[in-house]
Amino acid sequence: MSSFEQKFRIFSNLCTEDYLIRYANKGLYKRSLKELDNGVTVDYTWNETSVSCELSEDSTCTLQDTLDQWQCSCPSEQICKHVLISILYYQREHASTDIKNSDEQGEADGVTGVNQANELDEVRIDQASSSIVTASRFRWMVESNLTTLIKSLNSSVIEEVLFRLRYPEAIKVLEDSLLTVHLVSQDIEVSFTEEPSLAKALCKVKQTAGNIAKLEALLRYRMQQGIDDTESLNTKAFDLKFSLQTVRECRVILAEMLKTGLARLPGSYMAELETLAITAHSGNLPDIERSLRGIQGELQLFFNRHVRFSMHTLLSRVSKLYLALHVLEQEKASAIQQSQLIGRFRSKYYTVPELHLYGIGADAWETRSGFRGITYYFYGLDDQQIYTYSDVRATYYDDHEFSYTEHYGSYIPWLPQVTFRQFAGEEVQFRAVKVNEEHRLSSGEGAKLTILPRTEVENVNVEPLVQQASTILSHDSQEVSLFSAPKERLALFKVSRILEHHFEPSTQDLMLTMLTEASEELVLTLPYASDWETTIKRLESGYGAAALEHFYAFVRVEQQQIVPISFLKGSTVFSLKLDLGYGRMKRLGRL
Repeated sequence: MSSFEQKFRIFSNLCTEDYLIRYANKGLYKRSLKELDNGVTVDYTWNETSVSCELSEDSTCTLQDTLDQWQCSCPSEQICKHVLISILYYQREHASTDIKNSDEQGEADGVTGVNQANELDEVRIDQASSSIVTASRFRWMVESNLTTLIKSLNSSVIEEVLFRLRYPEAIKVLEDSLLTVHLVSQDIEVSFTEEPSLAKALCKVKQTAGNIAKLEALLRYRMQQGIDDTESLNTKAFDLKFSLQTVRECRVILAEMLKTGLARLPGSYMAELETLAITAHSGNLPDIERSLRGIQGELQLFFNRHVRFSMHTLLSRVSKLYLALHVLEQEKASAIQQSQLIGRFRSKYYTVPELHLYGIGADAWETRSGFRGITYYFYGLDDQQIYTYSDVRATYYDDHEFSYTEHYGSYIPWLPQVTFRQFAGEEVQFRAVKVNEEHRLSSGEGAKLTILPRTEVENVNVEPLVQQASTILSHDSQEVSLFSAPKERLALFKVSRILEHHFEPSTQDLMLTMLTEASEELVLTLPYASDWETTIKRLESGYGAAALEHFYAFVRVEQQQIVPISFLKGSTVFSLKLDLGYGRMKRLGRL
């Protein structure tokens, strides 16, 4: 017997009925057995790493010691009956040889082969009925070294599974000749064999998605058994390579600037920062590059004696970058902390099996660098996180324009019959949607969206977002945080009624004074812009606001002012900048 035939013999013994049915399907398995019963035979030609199987009905297939790789002369792209027949026929022939050998040995010992077979069957029955024995066959799933199991997987697969594990996923476990983990919301089954290998696990999802499903099923099973693999996974997922020499050079340059002082800083320092930013880009240090360019921009304002220059902002940027460089240079931070300091050149999106989101408003905006967009805000009903989707366009080219009204009324990418205006106020269920670390939703293909009946906001658990007026501005919005990206400060307030509204000519702001349910006064500031001139005039005249009572105000905190985004009451959402033309403010007042 050749060495490969020995491997194939072991493999064929692992190909139990459950194994083959889960890899193919029950109908195909039964058709294969029927053809064998009708007299189909197979001739085997053993090669060094494969076996050529010639079926009597003129089909030919080539097998290895795994079902992940096979070839067949038939046109099927999925596993076919010819592959199953080749395995099953070998099993029958192999079993016949074993019985014959067993009979001969039994006669010599005075024991019949039939009795031996019966005793063997009894042992197998006892083993199948014993949960302890069954569990021991798959003990490797909780006892094996995880680093060894995931050795063949690349870091992107591990990183995606790590992200998925943040979200709940129910699993069902079935133990027979295989241990099958069913990922319920994804409706994916992964069946593990007794062999401690992810490669040998069965999953109908193929290629990278299949590897992700196999690892996720294994880790969720281990989580169910009380095992936390986060630390070991982080080490493999965030295997970082960056230029430590560039880190040292950047820290030295910043130290020189702090020692010299702004008053004596030469203009040539700007060129040094530009050179360092380019070097940081080449050294795989994207956030370091961005920070250097941010400092460069602040210094440009200083050299130009611009009114927008802020010493506080410059010192904050320099402090955060210097500390990040110092931590990287010490080489003592964990892999995940290093990745947080280094950042990414492009935001990476991961597939989340299921998201239940509640629309809480939309906000239109424009940047000084020439971008316009609308951001849609959603509240995660399962994890109490804020999710966003942004429709953004560059407008710095002469022929590029962005009409807020046009885009607000256009159709969303997931359901062509739903507009963004409707989308902003819906309760929705996403399946297989891609999300990044900042909880931004992707419009990429594959996501499925279902519109659900909207729950009234008073019946939704929004307490994690609700804040008190007396404490909202006391938080230091310029707080330096090394290991996390700066986030929008968003909050909800329970408002009793609007006390007054007036336009402040000196600052060009519309001021809305609210009385909260806690009897505190809260001042909301809506900065003037030409696009919102009509909106501000309507709000200033009290358009629909006089009758508006007992509602939620969704706001963004910017430095020492609170900017309103939307009002919510009942099942209605009113986005201040975008909805005045649709009469929703008056509708809110009538609720």
